[in-house]
Amino acid sequence: MPQSITNHEPVSCSATLLTPRGRGAVATIRVKGELNSLAAAINACFNATNQKSLAAQPLNRIVYGLWGQTSNEDLVICRLDQDTVDIHCHGGLAAVERILSDLETRGCPQISWEHLVKSTRTELDFELQDRLTAATTFRTAEILLRQSEGVLKSAFEALLPAADQPFNLDHYQSQIQNLLGWEQFGLHLTTPWRVVLAGRPNVGKSSLINAILGYERSIVFNEAGTTRDVLTATTALEGWPIQFSDTAGIREQADVLESTGIRRAEQMMRSADCNLILIDVSQPEQADDLRLLSQWPASIIVAHKSDLPQSWEQPLPHAAISVSSITKSGIDTLLEQLMKKLIPAVPEKNTPVPVTPRQIRILHQAAEALKESDQSVYTSLIHQLLS
Repeated sequence: MPQSITNHEPVSCSATLLTPRGRGAVATIRVKGELNSLAAAINACFNATNQKSLAAQPLNRIVYGLWGQTSNEDLVICRLDQDTVDIHCHGGLAAVERILSDLETRGCPQISWEHLVKSTRTELDFELQDRLTAATTFRTAEILLRQSEGVLKSAFEALLPAADQPFNLDHYQSQIQNLLGWEQFGLHLTTPWRVVLAGRPNVGKSSLINAILGYERSIVFNEAGTTRDVLTATTALEGWPIQFSDTAGIREQADVLESTGIRRAEQMMRSADCNLILIDVSQPEQADDLRLLSQWPASIIVAHKSDLPQSWEQPLPHAAISVSSITKSGIDTLLEQLMKKLIPAVPEKNTPVPVTPRQIRILHQAAEALKESDQSVYTSLIHQLLS
């Protein structure tokens, strides 16, 4: 395997695998460097069917040929500019590693795509490219792609004070608040929204999470305290990444081991984006049910086991959703309400959205500088965003 370069030592030519490692139909390797070094490496390995050398190939034209003197690999290359060539080959590991090894032998060591981006583009460009590669759904990737194509950069540039105009504090404050209005949404494009299922033992948390996910992720057993740790699973709802956590049953009377699980469950609930409190309406309400309902008033209440005769004696909590994990009744309504709570609004197509903690931190600092009417600090912070 070629040796990767991860520091910033200068090289006259380098090769970067742009597509993920693993099996795939096509892999892309970008080779960059000074023209003579680049041409020498490519010409030593690639035989174009038009029999022209690399320097004679036109820019932005696909060229078919064979790689290697023996055991030839058919592939195509494309010259993007004077010092950049993309190689598109079979996506198997063997083909990729062979090409990278051949290039390294001829003076083009492998560097990571992160190194490539950092060496040629700004920190903002790198952040957006990094977030795009971390997207797990098409819907989040689409939004991140638009940000990386200039939507967010243009919004940041618009925050810079114009030299020939008065410094309008209110205008810039309004623009920053518009950006920060999407801060949680932007962070969740690559970090799933976290939903915790909670309730006393045997209310059916494990059954419900299995019904939502469509496969058996959690253990279902009719014994209090079966789930003693937090079990998580990530899925996509309406194109958004959602992590569900199945927690230990919460009750006051618990043994030492079970109490540890309950503490973890409560920790997860405090940091969750939304909690689902399950009550078992096939049984009379218990003190643990009422305590949970009063302690977590912002939760979505699930009146579970609605397929069984109802024995809950008090009126059901306001806005409780009747659900059966057996018949699947009410699950669509539950998920609809959950998504409205997690994502009450979705940005329009070309809305700028900050997507990293660094961007959000600097925007908050810039807002504070505006409150202090400190134009110098404000301007410096905006330049940091664009650096």
